[in-house]
Amino acid sequence: MSLTYTRFGRRQALGLLAATAAAPLIAGCQGTGQPEADASAGPDTAGFPVTIEHARGSTTIPAPPTKIITVGFTDHEFFLALGVRPIGVRAWFGEDIDHTWPWIKPAWGDTKVTYIGSQELDYEQIATLAPDVIVGLYAELEQDVYDRLSAIAPTVAEDPDSAPYTTDRAIMFRNAAKILGKGPDADKMLADIDQRFATVREQNAGFAGQTAAVVDPGQKTFYAFSKTDPRGRFLADLGFAEPTELNKVIGDQFGAEISPERIDLLDLDRLLLLADAETRTWLAANKIYQAMNVVKDKRTLEIPYYETPFAGAAMAYNTPLSVPYALDNLVPQLATTP
Repeated sequence: MSLTYTRFGRRQALGLLAATAAAPLIAGCQGTGQPEADASAGPDTAGFPVTIEHARGSTTIPAPPTKIITVGFTDHEFFLALGVRPIGVRAWFGEDIDHTWPWIKPAWGDTKVTYIGSQELDYEQIATLAPDVIVGLYAELEQDVYDRLSAIAPTVAEDPDSAPYTTDRAIMFRNAAKILGKGPDADKMLADIDQRFATVREQNAGFAGQTAAVVDPGQKTFYAFSKTDPRGRFLADLGFAEPTELNKVIGDQFGAEISPERIDLLDLDRLLLLADAETRTWLAANKIYQAMNVVKDKRTLEIPYYETPFAGAAMAYNTPLSVPYALDNLVPQLATTP
């Protein structure tokens, strides 16, 4: 199963995900201080080889790699944050936009970004690029995919202790840093991020105890993201409370379709909507949605993916590069929402 969004097929992709990974559980689911990435910059060889445990076993990396391909949908941002530009990346929202988000564009600089696939990987292209290591942290590498990638270069799959696409940001970042031999750098950046969240919680004590969720509205259902999805983790970091009943329904997946019959699960203290122009029209005409207290009391917040300031996308990535940008753009809006 591939997690993907495209500019023109985001809802279709979510529908595929719901069918394959989180089948409908309810019926009738800037200011960052980031380093400028430099592919030639590398750590000393001290501490190598390193071995990374992952969902497909373990992988030993003999020396600091300089040619890295990322097949996880957000992995490249972890390496860019540590000053290394991958030679090949997997597209998520689309090849025309993934490298242009405001929080990541400075890290790429003038480098031409090479994409090695989206839903499907281009194994021939990956082999031609001759990577030192292939990394899939925010991914679900099936055994056959992992085997094909491992035949090209040492490959690191997703965390063994997390459901696909639910791994904590710190775990992925520390694995990326371990691959590069830059553990202390990652630890410092993570500490800085934790402090930023702590400051937000201190300055917005009202967030505590309020239930909140991120939802992608469709044309018939709502796709709700779980507490372990990057979007849910971001809300928890802000201090919001877990929507317990909703998460019971979603289970250990990253999200699930919620049918109109159970839309009551979304009537929380706060509801963040990944709504764009198309879905706004649908929401305005949806009497069930409009009847929810969270809507009538104006406790909803739209955070679209493809509209400035792209706050929904920044929250979805939830990386050391996107988090400061998301905080700068989301917190002021949340602080002024009833």
